[in-house]
Amino acid sequence: MARRDRPRAGVDDVVLVPVSPSRRRRRRVGLLVTTVLAVLVAFGGGFWLGQGGALDTGRRIQDLRAELRETRDNLGAARQDLARYRADSEVSDQAGEQLRQEIRALRDQSAELEEAVAFYKNVMSPGAADQPLQVQKLEVAPADGERRFRYRLILVQAGDNRGYLSGRVDLALKGLRGGEPETLEGGELLEDGADLGFRFRYFQELSGILTVPEGFEVSSLEVTARSTGGRRAEVSRSLPW
Repeated sequence: MARRDRPRAGVDDVVLVPVSPSRRRRRRVGLLVTTVLAVLVAFGGGFWLGQGGALDTGRRIQDLRAELRETRDNLGAARQDLARYRADSEVSDQAGEQLRQEIRALRDQSAELEEAVAFYKNVMSPGAADQPLQVQKLEVAPADGERRFRYRLILVQAGDNRGYLSGRVDLALKGLRGGEPETLEGGELLEDGADLGFRFRYFQELSGILTVPEGFEVSSLEVTARSTGGRRAEVSRSLPW
């Protein structure tokens, strides 16, 4: 039986599928955001695992800095794209707005990475510190229910963190009631079961719900953390309301 040759594909049979620049940019930003989230997850997990032993500080900081450099490079490239598209009168407003959103997302990711690097260095760097107990972060956000708010603070031990810090945090609200200055202590504000004690080696997060009494106008949240034992320390932080 004669052998029948299969037809070969020629140049005319090739179909070129155009890939739009916006699709490439979305793919690039999606990959970048995925990488950043993976780094932040690994960063947080490394901290919790580090509660029982020392961490490879240099490698973690190096990885975070590499991701930060990549984020800045992509931010610069996105800004250049936006400048070129602004000069092109044929580009639609929708494409320009998409680029502006990408730039905002990249800027936010860069800020998160910078904060992560600073936080990690502050917690893990060896050596002495004038104030071993520090309030690294303090924030308040509205919670479900009328005049209810969720507070969140992160305590860190700076410098020599070979031992544990233990103690207690006191909260207070400063403001006005009936036009007169007044300070409300945490016991009057916090829900039952709130625990403001701490014991940690590297860092610890404390959070809970506080309720502002009717008729009280808050001006600031005052936080004072005191450690006891061998490394006695006291630190205060004020957050404008």
